[in-house]
Amino acid sequence: MAIPESQILYNPSPDDALRLVEIDVDNYLAVLKLKLAEGQERFVADNAKSIVQGHYHEGAWFRAVCLDGEAVGFVMLHDLRNDDPVGADPGAADWQDGLFIWRLMIGQQHQGKGIGYRLMDVLIRIARASGYARLYLTFVDAEGGPEPFYRRCGFVRTGRVIDGECEAVLELTQKPA
Repeated sequence: MAIPESQILYNPSPDDALRLVEIDVDNYLAVLKLKLAEGQERFVADNAKSIVQGHYHEGAWFRAVCLDGEAVGFVMLHDLRNDDPVGADPGAADWQDGLFIWRLMIGQQHQGKGIGYRLMDVLIRIARASGYARLYLTFVDAEGGPEPFYRRCGFVRTGRVIDGECEAVLELTQKPA
């Protein structure tokens, strides 16, 4: 993937203990034990499934989200410069300058603490530093779903549906306010 190796273990500032850590034999169980709040399972795939998918898709990049050394979430990105999102119609859109947030989850016991916003800030910084013009994602459009969170992060619907989910985009060429 085109994300620079210097960004793999990303720490946005010396005072921030939020890190994206490669999943390995020492930490995979902690990532697999993370659970969603009841009812959220329909909005994001299980971390075990995501890790397996990540190993078999060349454009996938996945990490444990750790805070103060503890696994609190999981994120998987997909480099759209080299590959279309899984389930997408390859002719439906031009993703050449995009990075796709394929999976993003924060464990139930860590939700409501602002970790998702901190993580999104990290992902935006990584995407910009890696030269991407857009950050894409898809979400299940249902009551209790993640769309309000993504809207607050600046994502807007594109009007496209990919594998039954609504696509949203964040233009990275505009500097944050």
